[in-house]
Amino acid sequence: MTAQREKSPSTAEPGKAWKRRGWKAWLLHYLKRVPVWIPLIALVVWTVGPILMTLSISLKVPPEVYSDPSLIPSNPTLGAYSEVINRQGFQGAFINSLVVGIGTAVLTLALAVPAAYAFARFRFRGRHLLLLFTLLPRLIPSLGLMVPLYRLAVSLGALDRKTTLILVFTSQILPLAVWLLVGFTQQIPRELEEAANVDGTNLLQRIRYIVLPLSFPALITIGVLAFREAWNEFNLVLALTRTPGNRTLPYELWLLQDSVGFANNPAMAAFAILTLIPFVFVYLRIERYVVGGITAGSSK
Repeated sequence: MTAQREKSPSTAEPGKAWKRRGWKAWLLHYLKRVPVWIPLIALVVWTVGPILMTLSISLKVPPEVYSDPSLIPSNPTLGAYSEVINRQGFQGAFINSLVVGIGTAVLTLALAVPAAYAFARFRFRGRHLLLLFTLLPRLIPSLGLMVPLYRLAVSLGALDRKTTLILVFTSQILPLAVWLLVGFTQQIPRELEEAANVDGTNLLQRIRYIVLPLSFPALITIGVLAFREAWNEFNLVLALTRTPGNRTLPYELWLLQDSVGFANNPAMAAFAILTLIPFVFVYLRIERYVVGGITAGSSK
């Protein structure tokens, strides 16, 4: 025997519920969301707007950049992309950026994991003060380090080498990487490591089988930040490289602007889009790990 229950107002159809409440309730409901939607829309416009404008310029020819200010080109063309891809030095710079970026990410993780574990698990005098001092190098802009690093590279015979770029970029991002990873490691329960220690595991095994798997979101975050640091850096590449075989993409973009004698806006816009696309696709695949790693590492 089945009994039919009357629908309560909360479970009634949404359209009928709004009719009973009236248009004032409907308006009040959406006005409450305005303080949330306005900043969100402004952020989206601020972020996506320049990218759309750059994409629009890359699909035009140079005379149309100023004569046709519309966002959608009347006669879109891929000529600027073909010019950039076929440009001498672009493919080599693209490969160099990948090598330097991946090398920086790997070396940063290799150094940040043991350093962060030591700060998070060991108790020694001056630990908090030393952790604070690790962030001091981040306060120095890369422009102020060009001359000292150049003279150091010349004295060591390490000028114009990709290995030098990897070491320099790692030193730039390593303080932030250690800081984030310390906050994440501190959230891993000590009981897990103590239980593994009872089973006879040593320190390296505990780091490998317990800390690293649980720190995967933070490791992905640090890897992305390190790769981005190397991918976008220009000042230090300008100071530490001389030959085309060791240049990265920001250097090639600067040469493109300097060599043509005038502003070839479509080519520069196409260059920017081509360097942005791989990073965006990779980030979209690991975005959930990056957000989780930053959120977890920010609380200490």
